[in-house]
Amino acid sequence: MSTQTSAPPVGLTVEVSDPNGQQQVLLEGVRPSATVNEVVAMAMSELRLPPNVDWNLRDDATSRLLPEQQPIGDIAKEASPHVKVTMQPDAGLG
Repeated sequence: MSTQTSAPPVGLTVEVSDPNGQQQVLLEGVRPSATVNEVVAMAMSELRLPPNVDWNLRDDATSRLLPEQQPIGDIAKEASPHVKVTMQPDAGLG
């Protein structure tokens, strides 16, 4: 009799939308320790967003802006390692 266990997920799935919601990209296998800045860099190239704009990420579940150095794993729920965020141009307010 063999016992089967499911392997723990390799990383997170981060679903990133552009500011207008017209494009989405799925970043799979993202390290939970990856910072918001690292996720922004990955998403910028995939979404072909202009590099001369400072970008932030907004958590779709809470609508709050995420601090640049926050690990993306802090946003994920353990039961569902899937994070939905939206790119947002930096308004320069802080």
